[in-house]
Amino acid sequence: MKRLGTVLHMSAPRGLIIRGDKPDLSKSNSVKKVPKLNSVVLNKSVKQIGKISGIIGPVAHPYIYVKLLKGADPKQNIHADERVYVL
Repeated sequence: MKRLGTVLHMSAPRGLIIRGDKPDLSKSNSVKKVPKLNSVVLNKSVKQIGKISGIIGPVAHPYIYVKLLKGADPKQNIHADERVYVL
């Protein structure tokens, strides 16, 4: 499980906009790999909340669109400034 980024806000109708984390420049390989489309996204409680549907912006610090699963309740499980993770 790897950290994906931080939730910016909800998007219509059942989506999230996430700001991807910046790479650690102290490591020798500073270019972070972009997550794959359809990767499972988890919240801090390790519950599946959705799948990556789109990636926009620079490779080092992208914006990521996550389409929520039907069972995920955005009002209870997802909040702005919350960290999310990817498998």
